[in-house]
Amino acid sequence: MKTLITATIAALLLGVSAASAAPFHGPGHGPFFHREAVRYVPRHHVWVRGERFVPVYGRHVVFTDWRAFRLPPPRFGAHWVRTGDDFLLVGNRNGVVLDVIFNRF
Repeated sequence: MKTLITATIAALLLGVSAASAAPFHGPGHGPFFHREAVRYVPRHHVWVRGERFVPVYGRHVVFTDWRAFRLPPPRFGAHWVRTGDDFLLVGNRNGVVLDVIFNRF
């Protein structure tokens, strides 16, 4: 009988100590509530000829001085656009990528 009581008390004490060892984060805290530490960073988009240029992928700059960057002259109805480190020759009417020059910057 003593052994049964001692085992019961030991089990209760072990359960209480394990429950009190769990960290208490409180309401609105803890590993699932700290979402400001996780940031969405879009991956670098690899452009392909024939793809439609959509400026949603990030900042872009339209270049009129293509000689300063040693780019070939744009075809009639096209212009050079810089997105990140890449230069794209984009059609004026439909926005299709006609040529790509990677990592010029």
